Amino acid sequence: MKTSRVFISCVLAFLCLTFAVEYHLPKKFVWEPTFASNDDQPFGCLLLDSLISASMPGRYSLTDKTLYQLNQEDSISRRAVLVVANPLDFNSLDVTTLLKMAERGCRILLVSNDFSRQLEDTLRFNCRYVYFSIQALKKYATEVVTKERICWIADSVYPARAYASYPQFNGSTLFPKDSLPIRLLAEKDFSDQQDYKIADADTSKVHRNFHPLTAIARPWGKGEIILASSPLLFTNYGVVDGNKAEYLFRLLSQLHGLPLVRTEAYIGRSPLQSAQTPLRYLLKHPPLRWALYLSMLTILLFMLFTARRRQRPIPVVRPPQNRSMEFVELIGTLYYQQKDPADLVRKKFTYFAETLRREAQVDIEEPSEDERTFDRLAQKSGLARDELESFIREVRLVVYGGQNVDDTRMKCYIDRMDEIADELTH
Repeated sequence: MKTSRVFISCVLAFLCLTFAVEYHLPKKFVWEPTFASNDDQPFGCLLLDSLISASMPGRYSLTDKTLYQLNQEDSISRRAVLVVANPLDFNSLDVTTLLKMAERGCRILLVSNDFSRQLEDTLRFNCRYVYFSIQALKKYATEVVTKERICWIADSVYPARAYASYPQFNGSTLFPKDSLPIRLLAEKDFSDQQDYKIADADTSKVHRNFHPLTAIARPWGKGEIILASSPLLFTNYGVVDGNKAEYLFRLLSQLHGLPLVRTEAYIGRSPLQSAQTPLRYLLKHPPLRWALYLSMLTILLFMLFTARRRQRPIPVVRPPQNRSMEFVELIGTLYYQQKDPADLVRKKFTYFAETLRREAQVDIEEPSEDERTFDRLAQKSGLARDELESFIREVRLVVYGGQNVDDTRMKCYIDRMDEIADELTH
């Protein structure tokens, strides 16, 4: 039992030490774009949702429903919808619902750098996709290099404004076709970069003043469909990097203050659809996750080492102790305190008579048989008959006659009875 307690104490101390070490280790970031509302990693959207909620109290909501489900839920009122995903895989039903919602006056902001082909064909635009590399971003961030510029095109509300950004955040650009009207919102500015050139297909001239678009708006019916090709600017990293928040809110202002709904139905598995269990919470935080793993490993090892049958300890069987002397001392102490030696002589005479009855087949408690009794006792013990007769008659006076004796006389009587009994048994 003591060994088990020591083992459990050591395991608990080890787990506490491991938890403390893991808790104080530097936090490792996960550089994977999720665009999830509850993701506090660099490429989650926790900060974006908190900013929009604070700026639009009571008019901003988050859901995991598709555009079709939103339209089925409310097909009359006007609203604004924000979709941030990469890639943005719209099927034919999503595109049809998108156009219906825009037709009745809804405004939809689609942010991605990889739109579906059906959406591009319907809205008559192309998106040049550029693969995002976190290694390239880290390398670019550590070097002293001038950032790219995203320029907001001046309109009736906002003046022109340039926003510095990493090239990996806004690598993709939009190329609208001429068949549908558009509003130009933002573009990339390469006018001062001598290493970026594009050739004219007709004249074979090289132009440095090239401004690919990063945000456009397609009017559709009573509403508008806004396209942006920089989804990473909407993440936690993009919001806190420089003055990008101003650029994002300029894009959100194109929704004209309508009640805004952001849907996470197109980011893969939505966190809203994930079961928020205590186990998921433990696995989300590295210290708690390692504590859970070590606990499970410890339990497994404990089961393996304690599954075998243990031999029970053999109890020590102590020999029975002879407590006759203690009993005698207890009885003697009792009679000594009562100051009644005659009663002790009576008790001893009873045992003495029983011993004679068993060993010599005589009954000294029956006076009518004294002649036979004394003769047989003398024959069995080898003692003088007169001496035996005189002693037994004297003791009878104490036992039956009520005669008192002192301690010395009591000891003499008891010792003499023990001598006669010893002679009969030997």
